[in-house]
Amino acid sequence: MIKDDINAKTKVFAVLGYPIEHSLSPLIQNTAAKMRGCDMVYTAMRVAPDELKNAIQGGKALGISGFNITVPHKKNVMEHLCAIDPQAEMIGAVNTLKLTENGYIGYNTDIIGVYYALKEQGVDVKGKNVLVTGAGGAGNACAAMAVVRGAKNVYIANRTEETAEKLAARFSETAAKNGCSVRSMGMYDIYGLENVDIVINTTVLGFGDKAELTPIEDASWYGRAGVNTVFDAVYSPWETRLLREAKAEGVKTINGFAMLVYQALAAQEIWYETEFSADFKREVCEKITKYYTESIVKQ
Repeated sequence: MIKDDINAKTKVFAVLGYPIEHSLSPLIQNTAAKMRGCDMVYTAMRVAPDELKNAIQGGKALGISGFNITVPHKKNVMEHLCAIDPQAEMIGAVNTLKLTENGYIGYNTDIIGVYYALKEQGVDVKGKNVLVTGAGGAGNACAAMAVVRGAKNVYIANRTEETAEKLAARFSETAAKNGCSVRSMGMYDIYGLENVDIVINTTVLGFGDKAELTPIEDASWYGRAGVNTVFDAVYSPWETRLLREAKAEGVKTINGFAMLVYQALAAQEIWYETEFSADFKREVCEKITKYYTESIVKQ
């Protein structure tokens, strides 16, 4: 997918993370760039936490046009930027950097990614009761999306309830303006909720060595609470235990792969100050999804 005519004018972009070898960002960004006929190249760079400041300063010195930021740098990178977009400031995490004369400006496109991932499946949070499990970087973005997009109630559940409380407090002012109520709770408190339309999981339960774990251990709760959609930010495995059990209960399920693609495309929109059509976004998402799912089958 890499362009075959790299030259001295080709713009360079990269994703920074630790570890980073598993990242699909280069595949997504280079595929979209090639489909656009855009003179850019995108790679991945492994940056340890104690080298983050040097990496950002070095990127500016080298003229690297932009970065995506992934685990574990989404919060700490904010200390090394010349400015932060208000929405990213509200979320408290940054995943996209754009180079300017004064340094890098930070943005958060995760909030866009999850919105489009749900929208493409016909799911709208407006006027709905939304439960977000997890209060890390992705949890911040997903909760913010629900608040900004007009959810009626947003419940933030986290293993460490104090973290959820801080997140709910961060969104309280924006939520009040939008007529939304935000409430924090511990993970086991979710079973006391009686009316939840959408569940958004942003924890790592279901991924890696936690593949057989799920934040919703009592699947019968879906029916009691009236849940109609479960979104899992995890996409590897393609169907987590969370999604598998929700589907068995008759709930609509969506994994996080489309969110990954859409947040990546939103970064390109920021870097090039443009707006892609819905058809183009859908075409890129379908192409990348086909490639990824076929690669899973071959393994």
